Amino acid sequence: MLDFATSRSAMMFVFAAFGATVGCWAGAIPQVMAAADIDNYQFGLGLMASTIATVAAMALGGSIAKFSSNRAALLAEIPLLAVSTVALLTATSPLVFFIGLVLFGAILGFMDLFMNAEASAIEYDVGYPIFTAFHGSVSVSIAVLAIASSFLTTLAGPFATSVLAMAALGLAWVMVYRFVPSRKAHVEKSHGLRLLPSRLPLIIIGLAVGLSVAAETSALFWSAKLLNEQAPSLVAIAGLGAAFYGTCNAIVRFAGDGLRARFGDISIMLASLVMAMLGFVVLGLSSSFTMSVVAFAGIGFGLAITCPCLFNMAAAQVPANRAAALSFISIIAGAPRMAAPWIFGLVAAAHSTSFAYGLCGAVLAGAIGLILYLKLLLTAPDKQLV
Repeated sequence: MLDFATSRSAMMFVFAAFGATVGCWAGAIPQVMAAADIDNYQFGLGLMASTIATVAAMALGGSIAKFSSNRAALLAEIPLLAVSTVALLTATSPLVFFIGLVLFGAILGFMDLFMNAEASAIEYDVGYPIFTAFHGSVSVSIAVLAIASSFLTTLAGPFATSVLAMAALGLAWVMVYRFVPSRKAHVEKSHGLRLLPSRLPLIIIGLAVGLSVAAETSALFWSAKLLNEQAPSLVAIAGLGAAFYGTCNAIVRFAGDGLRARFGDISIMLASLVMAMLGFVVLGLSSSFTMSVVAFAGIGFGLAITCPCLFNMAAAQVPANRAAALSFISIIAGAPRMAAPWIFGLVAAAHSTSFAYGLCGAVLAGAIGLILYLKLLLTAPDKQLV
């Protein structure tokens, strides 16, 4: 008999290690860019290529899952993520930087897919909502490691930061090896999407996910760069933006299931996106280091459970095949996710990082519009969409 409490704890640590790796990268970005001689435009291109690799890996992962357990996939991916993290953080040329960033993005995509699949299975095992708490552990790790990374990288260089990531990933590998069960893949029903009277709600959800994730990744991966531009003398704490973002993200995610039960998915998403949009507007208008850190906190609060809510609504559209619904919206979300880093880098290079952040507010305004339209679709009395 499986010990669900133990496997749950093990997977919480895997999510935390995932967040720690992202946090180490986010906090060290200014120093890594300088060491590899990368400018804003090139960085945007690199993030776009990395995002394409992530989306492609998640699509390929669906095929891999047919013959590999979540446990086996994670045991293979975690060491690869450790190696790619070291390669990326210690890059000293544009070529090594781009190769490292693409590999980093691809392996993050694989790991994201399989750790979420295992977390979903554990939630089913225990019989009550626990899913957003896993994502809360990611946010906590990002918050802690982003600030630790910027400080350590300034003192001892990027390799020292990569050691932190390797340590977290090494412990995660041990936890998976010892406590995560090997599950057989379940055969999914292949006709779930065909039974829908309309796929329009899923298309709207996918577009909203794409815009939200585009804003979220911009907030995380450009935060240290923005704060370093505003206060170069405070480079050792340039990770504060990502740290505040991750902390506020975690607070909401750990309380996420209760908030959704009380207010409903649509209402909580609209309120959250308005808060995040205002945070981006502040980043666009303010040149103050302190105000920018506060704005990142607001964005962290606002974007914490928007995507989980959208995922839940998409899965509810196709109860016969929830995986097919999530796969469908991921494809729809791919275009804005992949284009956003390049566009952000282009705008940052032509104007400024803060100006590019201000435009993210317009992106979230689009997401708000999509969710309002989705509400009309789902509540129209003459529409049988759910």
